[in-house]
Amino acid sequence: MAEIRLAVPPEIDRYLDALVRTGPFGTKAELVRAAIVAYAQQAGPMAQDFDKVNHFSPDGRIYQIEYARESSRRGLPIAGAVFDKGVVLGAAYSAGPNPTVRSGGKIDRLSPHVAVLKVGLVADGRSVVRHLRRQSWKSADELVDEASRYFWEHTLKREDRPLGCSLLIASTLAHEPRLFAVDPSGSIGEMEAEVIGMGADGLREAALKGYHRGKAKDAEGLVARLLGKEGGREVVRLEV
Repeated sequence: MAEIRLAVPPEIDRYLDALVRTGPFGTKAELVRAAIVAYAQQAGPMAQDFDKVNHFSPDGRIYQIEYARESSRRGLPIAGAVFDKGVVLGAAYSAGPNPTVRSGGKIDRLSPHVAVLKVGLVADGRSVVRHLRRQSWKSADELVDEASRYFWEHTLKREDRPLGCSLLIASTLAHEPRLFAVDPSGSIGEMEAEVIGMGADGLREAALKGYHRGKAKDAEGLVARLLGKEGGREVVRLEV
């Protein structure tokens, strides 16, 4: 390491001398080097350059994916619930200064039996939807696997970044109501009901506890509770 020279107040210098006499360091230079290393380890991913490319940090994390998940958590909530003959999807939106203009458009119908909800960075969500429209899929599993692969591919290249959005995918293909969640890492979950977005962690446990698929009105009521009372809602119902 190149020599570093700096002015140190006399009282601090005396304290460093005392640390050298009583501690494991032979010189003040060794002590300063150890302090710099300790700072770099505790300063977080930015100081260690782990957040600029998609590679593992020493503790096995990929910070870019975690930042992408945070984009999803900051969006207005989206929710879905399965009922006995279909799936209900809902998205919250805010009306903004002009009540005739809303920032909705989170729900995309890919077919009469498939709908996709997106939350997070708008352009990233639209990119996923455009990709899914161009693909050929015959089942819900094929569709969800294709969405997962598209997310996953954006975590592999240094010149790309993970997509900052998450999806809820509802399907009634093969006369079977199903609901899936796909996050920026490409991980897939299938559930009876789910909510993603701002405040979702606080809503999920209380609202989803004990939910079992029943009638359409039960699913619609749950989705309404998950989206909250602020702003407006965009809702779609798929039936087998």
